[in-house]
Amino acid sequence: MSQIPSAGYLTAVSPEAAGRVTSSKRLQVPRACERCKRLRRGCSDFRPCQRCVDSKLAHQCQVDVVPLSGILSSSLDHAHPGPAHQRVTQLLPGPVVDYCTERFFERLYPTIPILTNAYIARIRAVSASADGLESLCILLGMCCQVLLQTEEPEELFRQGIIPEKDLNYGRILLDTAVFVWQSLPRHTPVTIEVCLFTFFLYACEAVLSHHSRAFRYLRETTTLLLLYQNEGADEMERLISGRLFYVLLISERSHAIRYKRPITLQVTEETPGLDILDPSLLGFLSLAALFRPLDSSFIALLNHEISVVSPSPEYINDVESRVNSALGSGFGLYDTQKANLRVTQLWLRIVIWKLRLHLGHLVEESFQHSVTFRYPIEVAKDLMLSTRDLPASAFKVHGVGMTEKLFDIASALVDVLARIPITPTSPSGAVVTTLPVNDLSYLRSLIQKAPSGDTIYDELLEKHIQQTIPSLATRPQREE
Repeated sequence: MSQIPSAGYLTAVSPEAAGRVTSSKRLQVPRACERCKRLRRGCSDFRPCQRCVDSKLAHQCQVDVVPLSGILSSSLDHAHPGPAHQRVTQLLPGPVVDYCTERFFERLYPTIPILTNAYIARIRAVSASADGLESLCILLGMCCQVLLQTEEPEELFRQGIIPEKDLNYGRILLDTAVFVWQSLPRHTPVTIEVCLFTFFLYACEAVLSHHSRAFRYLRETTTLLLLYQNEGADEMERLISGRLFYVLLISERSHAIRYKRPITLQVTEETPGLDILDPSLLGFLSLAALFRPLDSSFIALLNHEISVVSPSPEYINDVESRVNSALGSGFGLYDTQKANLRVTQLWLRIVIWKLRLHLGHLVEESFQHSVTFRYPIEVAKDLMLSTRDLPASAFKVHGVGMTEKLFDIASALVDVLARIPITPTSPSGAVVTTLPVNDLSYLRSLIQKAPSGDTIYDELLEKHIQQTIPSLATRPQREE
């Protein structure tokens, strides 16, 4: 890891600018959500906050978007009315970019390999020029996601390199990024830099559970990438755009399943390929293979769209077969990749199982376990057996999306346990070593350690258990 000087960048600007940058009071982001502000009641850092969750208004919990004038104008605009390029440069001194670049490749690259060391070196060189704002915006988005998502020790803050802790400074960078995006001129042809920037805006909003805003940036990125023409691009840009396509394909389908949204990207004969010989992409190739079968027809079924042709069991069986065969041996993968791939595959099995339940395709007994009502019991046990040796950090790095997948699996298990007697036998009749309730306890332990798990999703799961199987509840039920 490159040596990070202690607050060295503060001496590289004027004393007045240094005073503006280090004034944490002026840079502080308001934390109260809009509802708590109206009620003049205490709020909390996480979203949705506990007060909104208790009031069953979690979907309305959001922080009022403070314009840049309210966060940075006092420190930048009035006394230093320079262009957006200069504003962003002041917030991204070299040590911050160095640190976040290393953390990106260490923690995020295995799942979103949309940047390479060579490409970052290129955009850092370009970003220093007067017309390098788009390149600088990619660095801004990358640093923002690293600070918001990776949950690292507060090294930059402790050494005085940034005036706020990671999460707060990440929010400041995000507000800045949104402001810059709104002020960027829209021109054609579309550049790959703009596509990457809007993707990072999506990723950052998703980390903060701002689902509507995240979906808006996700749709904008997919549209921009469809408009992007790479005929005149060099080999590096072609590589980046191809990887971005599959990252967006994965993100769009995952978002569509969780929040019942439509998709725009389709796999066609013109779809760019990936370098299957690159060992660093082994896990990413498997992740893309998990989502490739989920085409627009499958998403339409999940969204309960009205169709002239009834979906056939054979079609769903084919999708399931391709999902089941998407993963390889797992040899050579990072723990973060193993956790993401295994949980995602098992989550998709539950998604397909729920679709069969909605379509009336489930039966009591069958040699094909995935078409029986008991199937979530098997999925939960499979998840426990295949992930119990992985560290909690392997799950945390994937953000709240991982928590939501674990929550969906646990909720399906609770629904099944309410219907089927709890006995120590598997669906095939073989005696197993643990009860399904033990697998549920394991799932809850993962959820509690995952982002927003202990504060939001475990409580939601507890309420579901209290309403469905009160005998398994671990806390006394609250009086309404």
